Order: sequence, then structure tokens, then C-alpha cells
Amino acid sequence: MKKILFLLTLLMILSAALPAAADIDPILINKPNDAVFGCRNDIFIELLDQPVISKTIGGRTAEDYFLYFKAEILFLADDEWDGLDQESFSLERQTEDGFYEYYPLNYAITMITNLRYDWKTLADPLRFTSLTTYYLVFDVDIPSGGDWTLLFSPTERGHGMSYCDLEIPLNVR
Repeated sequence: MKKILFLLTLLMILSAALPAAADIDPILINKPNDAVFGCRNDIFIELLDQPVISKTIGGRTAEDYFLYFKAEILFLADDEWDGLDQESFSLERQTEDGFYEYYPLNYAITMITNLRYDWKTLADPLRFTSLTTYYLVFDVDIPSGGDWTLLFSPTERGHGMSYCDLEIPLNVR
């Protein structure tokens, strides 16, 4: 009888502590975090490292240059998505002349790089509480210079409607 009472008491204590731990989103633990950007409190993106411009990534060589970085996406939306559309990511660069240039995601190299590291790809479904790391790779024609911005407009694959629009300044090295 004492064992049963002890186990019931222990179970009640543990069940009271679990909801508090469940409310903590791993991407949001270190608040404030200038590298985390929220999209209607359902989708969060965190830049995990500084963007790099290089001639190669994932064993592939760029025609001009690759600009790439690692990002983590926390998906908290109620509805399951069939993955992220490649149009969800693009780069904007302001030149010294004040003009804007746009660069789409290099989908093929992004997929190859993520598969090479055994990470999920943009084609993998997103479900409530998924936390996914991606390499994002863009073809750019200049090795540096200008102000770079990641344009993040999360869109479910095949649906064409952006969930929100974020502009994330990049510190390119």
C-alpha cells in the first residue's frame, strides 16, 4: 500500500512539472535572440551561422559563387504542410548605386547539400512541433559587397500562398 501511495504521489508531482517543460520551444529558449524571426507565432526561423560566399559547397562548384548558410525552422502551425516551396526563400542585395538585385534559392544544390548531411529536405512534410535544420544555397554573381537580406515567405509546396513575409538582414562574410 505504501508503494502505491508513493508511486501515485510521484506521478502527480511529475505530471504537474511536465506541462511547464512542454511550453518551451527549443528555438526560443535563449530570448532575446536577434537571430530568431517569427512568422505569426506559427513558424520561426533562426540563422545558425553567418552566410558565406564560396565557389563550392556540397562537392559542387558554382558558375559564379554560392552564398549559403544554415538555418533552423520551427513549425508550430496546426495544419500539416507538404514541405516548403523553393519560392519561400530568396535573397535581396542592395548595390552601392542603391539598386536592388534578387537571387532565387538554388533548389538543386540546396537539396543535394541537405541530403549529403542526412538532413531533411524542403520536400519533407512539416508537422506541428517539427524543428528542422536546412542548408540554404543561392547562386550569386558577386563575391561580396552590398547589403544582403533574406526574404523568407514560407509557402507550402504546391499551394502558392505565402504564410507571411519576413525580411532578415544578413551579415555576409
